[in-house]
Formats: sequence, C-alpha cells, structure tokens
Amino acid sequence: MNKLVKLFSLALAPLWITQITAVEAANTTSNPVIALQLNKAETTQSGCRVSLLVRNHLQDEIKQLALDLVVFDSTGGISDFLSMKTGRLPSGKTRVQQYDLPSSSCAEISSLLINDVSQCEGTENVSPARCLDSLNVSSRAAIELTL
Repeated sequence: MNKLVKLFSLALAPLWITQITAVEAANTTSNPVIALQLNKAETTQSGCRVSLLVRNHLQDEIKQLALDLVVFDSTGGISDFLSMKTGRLPSGKTRVQQYDLPSSSCAEISSLLINDVSQCEGTENVSPARCLDSLNVSSRAAIELTL
C-alpha cells in the first residue's frame, strides 16, 4: 500500500510542477523571480523533512544559492536557525530538494522565515541582494513560508 501511495505521488508530481510553472510564468514575464515553494512537509524519525521546489526565472544562471532560515514553533517562538544551499540553478531550471529540520515534528513548526540570502553567486548581475529581492515564496504545506 505504501508503495502505491509513493507511485501515485510520483505520477502526480509533473502535474504539480506544471501547475506552479504555469502560474509563475504568468507572474514572471514582466518581473523575473526566483520562485521558492514549500511543497511538502512530513515528520520523520529525526524531525521534519521539507521538500522545496525552486525555479530560476532570472535571465542569469545562479551558481550557488544559500538561504538563512528561521524556524518558528507552533506558538510563534523562534526554535532554530538554519542555512540551506540549493546548488547550481541555470536560468529556467526547476529543482526539488529535501531538507531535514532536526528535533522538531512538522506539527511543532508554524512557519519558516527566509531571513536572508547569505550567498547568491553567478554572473556579474547576480548578487545576494538581487536574489533576495527576486524571491517569490509560497507553500502547499501546513507550514507557512515567508520573507
């Protein structure tokens, strides 16, 4: 049964990516963005595993993107600080990556705040400030993703 659920989820993944890509394409024609979506959050033995979908709508390749995140608990208090790296993102590239948030079940996390872009390297047009200004965030999970 568990394999069937995973296969069904994998079969639907292209539809989710197509949906977010179509909506973003309409929103990014005039103002290029880096779209970041918290697509899924699931509790594991070691904490909360989040799946992030990131798409580079900028005209420039990003060689490395690192985000400083703040984790808020269910009462709104700060529970952790994290840094996440996405790696290389060519223009137009969509990537899904998973990250484990230690020592918290997903139910104990109310939101993730992108506190800063600590690293954004690429062409001369790419900088941490430009990447931060270009972020467009959303969440499909119960955990909110904010700037």
